[in-house]
Amino acid sequence: MAGIGFELRQMLKKERLLSLAKVYGYSAILSSGPWVISMVAILIVGFINLSDLGNYSQVAKFQVVVTYAITLALSLIVTGILQLPFTRYVADLVFAKREDEVLPSYFGAIFISWILGLPFIIPLVFFVFENQNLFFILEVISTFLILCGVWISSILAASLKYHKGVVWAYFFSYALIVLFSFLIGRDVETLLFVFFGGNAILLAILMTLIIKTYNSSIFIKLDFFLAPNFYWTLAIAGLAYNLGAWVDKFVFWYHPLTGVEVIGKLHASIVYDIPIFFAYLSILPSMAIFFYRLETDFAQKCELYYDAVRSGGTLHLIHRYRNEMVNVIRHAIREILVVQGVLTILLFLSAPTLFKMLHISQLYLGLFHILTIGAMLQVSFMSVLAILYYIDRKKVAMWLCISFFVLNGTLSYLSISMGPAMFGYGYALSLLIVFCASLIVIRNEMSRLDYETFMLQ
Repeated sequence: MAGIGFELRQMLKKERLLSLAKVYGYSAILSSGPWVISMVAILIVGFINLSDLGNYSQVAKFQVVVTYAITLALSLIVTGILQLPFTRYVADLVFAKREDEVLPSYFGAIFISWILGLPFIIPLVFFVFENQNLFFILEVISTFLILCGVWISSILAASLKYHKGVVWAYFFSYALIVLFSFLIGRDVETLLFVFFGGNAILLAILMTLIIKTYNSSIFIKLDFFLAPNFYWTLAIAGLAYNLGAWVDKFVFWYHPLTGVEVIGKLHASIVYDIPIFFAYLSILPSMAIFFYRLETDFAQKCELYYDAVRSGGTLHLIHRYRNEMVNVIRHAIREILVVQGVLTILLFLSAPTLFKMLHISQLYLGLFHILTIGAMLQVSFMSVLAILYYIDRKKVAMWLCISFFVLNGTLSYLSISMGPAMFGYGYALSLLIVFCASLIVIRNEMSRLDYETFMLQ
């Protein structure tokens, strides 16, 4: 991601207030743009077709199938096994000046995601949608496969010089989805077909950007997955983090007190889904801060530190760069907590008015408050994880992700059993625990960085 960090630093050299706003706005778009564009587009499709179809259940079916269990959630969980190892493998190839292997490895990553996903998704879809027609089932499976390709392509394309193109590709593709949903969306099958087509166009654009960058005489290469030194700790960490990010939703969807059947055996939670969506939207400023600090300040200091180690720099210089890395970490986490804390207070004060304007029941306010705090803790936890990956502390990051998954699932279930007043506390408490643990871990790792860099390699 060095190209992105360089561009952000160039923007900030102008030393204007507008430049600072531009840097953070650009960081927000790059860190959260694709996610925000896709989620808002799905909501717009729902609102457009609500009046046209005249049946909320039809719109809800489309949104639940796309947003929740079968497409977005499951494709993210399955590709979570590959995203971090593939990113690390590509970085290794670039460092070793073997860039001719990137393109075939990229196609290999997509192929492996399909091989891993198909034995899981096909029986699941037939089980969940046993009463649906074959065309609908094929649409769901095809959309799942396309999204697996999109997630892997987005990672690689965003790390190239085409990071702006990734955001515009998302905007263009989802604008087409909204437009054609308005023009021809008459039922769930048609809406799902439009969503599949838009994401197929998105995948084609991202593939074009990647193929344009890398040349290779080999079509596909599976070495990174089949090699004995495959980064299994990163694979487990990615899988556990994505499971942890979704497990509280699954608990609320399928608990008899909070979940309702929407289509087939697929459930949703009217109580939980709306507040958690708005809570996630509230962390966009923190995502921008995290992205900027990671890709500019920390990445630069990290590169200087390891360059000094490799080139035989003095011990004083190595200590200096390590201390600068520690200062960046402290500043970044403090900035995230302060900015998000102020924003959270403002949201608490304005939420009643906001909910009234959006015609959302005031009963959601208490749950929204605790979920907003949980979302703030999640982006802080994610920031520490990213730093651990940067300094190659894969195993401890893996255990933190596993802890997040186990705690979030267990505490979310217990919170439902304790009554409506405790809804959301399982999610927030699990993140408070793992975030505090991650701060202790990163402090210990940074204090031992010199020793482990020299003595354990």
